[in-house]
Amino acid sequence: MALEEKNDGRFADASAPGASNHGYADRFAEDFAADTLEAEFREALNLDSWTAGTRMNELSVRLEREVEKAVRDEALIAPRVLDNLKRGLEVAKDRSTESGIYTLTPELVTGALKNIVFNGQLEACDGTRVTVNTLPLSVVQIGICVTSYLGNGGGETIGHRLYRRDILRHFDDPAEEVIAFLEQRSRRRPRNIAHGEFGDDGQPMSLSDMMCRALMIYGERAMLTDRSTSPWRLGHGSPMPHELIVGSGRKDLAEASLLMLRRLTLEHKKFIFVPSEVSDPVVVTISNALKPLQYAVLRNTKDIVRGVWEGTSYERPHYERSGLLQKVKDFGEEVGGKVILCVYRASSLAPGRIFYAHEDHVHEAAQIVMADSVLQEARGFPNLIDIADRTCRGMFEPGALGAQVHAVMARTGAPFRFLDERSTRA
Repeated sequence: MALEEKNDGRFADASAPGASNHGYADRFAEDFAADTLEAEFREALNLDSWTAGTRMNELSVRLEREVEKAVRDEALIAPRVLDNLKRGLEVAKDRSTESGIYTLTPELVTGALKNIVFNGQLEACDGTRVTVNTLPLSVVQIGICVTSYLGNGGGETIGHRLYRRDILRHFDDPAEEVIAFLEQRSRRRPRNIAHGEFGDDGQPMSLSDMMCRALMIYGERAMLTDRSTSPWRLGHGSPMPHELIVGSGRKDLAEASLLMLRRLTLEHKKFIFVPSEVSDPVVVTISNALKPLQYAVLRNTKDIVRGVWEGTSYERPHYERSGLLQKVKDFGEEVGGKVILCVYRASSLAPGRIFYAHEDHVHEAAQIVMADSVLQEARGFPNLIDIADRTCRGMFEPGALGAQVHAVMARTGAPFRFLDERSTRA
């Protein structure tokens, strides 16, 4: 395959013989063999194929053989993965103008560390949340922290608590009050997650994990957008989280999120988002096939936003009448066309990682995220995100909230009445 070197030392595929009209993911997926898990599952339905707990050591030989073979096969296929990727990127419908595979030099990484990362030009944000669910009360605590390497690293930290009680005295008739109370509590989801209010689509809304997560990640991205003062902003997860685009059942959250994310992605532009994990095994495989200090610019992210509304509740007439569906479609076209999905690998020990950046600054972003990630040779994950996470968890210690709630319950004479069975198991 002919490769053409660009003036800045980057490489791009100059010819793609035999390339199809499919994207790189479709072409690459065709090389995989069928999954063998189904056969393993069918065998496991017969208990005679199981091994007694006292003889589990007899399975160690196969375990070692399977692990060694899997790791060896993964290493052997890596060059083929990159070859297919180079061919596929040239013809992929969702490719970016910057799509390609690039290799950074140690000098470029060191320069990014000195001039950006350690020079206060980069701030990272992360959040934490803890929920204490009891029968009479649910409490959610959300904390957000922004930090950098400049000075002592201390940045702005904010927190918020949400409370949900079932017993709210709205009725003069005691019988009517009890009936309404029992009906409301009957709508609770498992594990004492309460709900009884209604979202904009007329469906019951809850103080659910999705809602609390949505508030936390909204706070993280709003802090980066409106409170951070550094040129570069580093976030954890996706720049366009599903929870924010759908609003977790609330139109006001969805609309506020779309406006805020537009300011960050289309106006500020100098952002980097790194998720802890990605559900697409093809993207993960490509990232692991890279060599150390390599990164690949894959494609735009229009399909991510499109997946939010295609075939989901967003296609209900309610969302179209409210105008929210069209706003989401416009957002996906404008923002998804500029936000780029990339992969990188910081060291020979670390797994490949994924990051998102703006198309206009994707190569600067790659240098910055690579520089911060090489500081953790084994993890290959941005160190500043980990610092923000540890700072946030230290400021908003998760066990303290539960201890305080249970201490108050003990003081009121109910130390154990509202604890679930597992929490009292010795």
